[in-house]
Amino acid sequence: MLEFTDRTLGNAEVVAAKGDLDGATARLLEAHCRSLLCAGKCVVFDFKDLQFLSSEGLRTLLGLSKRIRAGGGKLVFTGIQGSIRDMFDIAGFLDAFPVVDHVESDIA
Repeated sequence: MLEFTDRTLGNAEVVAAKGDLDGATARLLEAHCRSLLCAGKCVVFDFKDLQFLSSEGLRTLLGLSKRIRAGGGKLVFTGIQGSIRDMFDIAGFLDAFPVVDHVESDIA
């Protein structure tokens, strides 16, 4: 199960995800973010309540990143901790993407 909570913060769209991002839910994330892929948007994924991230979830994030960047936008992550941080580290996402501790102070 994967649930989303959205909010706007300045010019950024913040998507908080709760649950598991895996092969069964990756398409839900893609569908949910379709409207956020418009030109020039900063999209922040808040993963503080994400419980599990699979390699399929990582592939989905990479694909979304490419589409956001192609539209002139930016992808930022926050709430990366524990096993999710380990997956980001192993996949090289910590070096490839901005990861911030606090959305309000770092993004706004």
